[in-house]
Amino acid sequence: MENLELIDWGMVGLASLWITGLAVILTALGFADYHAARAGRKFRQEIGRPGYQSVINVGLMLFCLGLIGSSRAWWETVLWAVLAAAFAAYTFRALRQMRRDRRD
Repeated sequence: MENLELIDWGMVGLASLWITGLAVILTALGFADYHAARAGRKFRQEIGRPGYQSVINVGLMLFCLGLIGSSRAWWETVLWAVLAAAFAAYTFRALRQMRRDRRD
């Protein structure tokens, strides 16, 4: 147990963010494919629905947040942070669209 200081736990945490983000995206794509086949719709129609868009955007946001930790240059960090913020905005927009669709 004395070798625990050899592990950079912050890096492990940040790596788990981007891995989780990719897992979320793959899961959403799998469910979209399944639901499209069951409903007789095209995959592109299904993946364009606000529910799937919000989940994919959350996955992309997690991916970008995870890569912030592995950035070496300041401009890489800024780029990943801007992309994470953009995907967060897209997520909220898709969630608002879902809420509007439920009211109608």
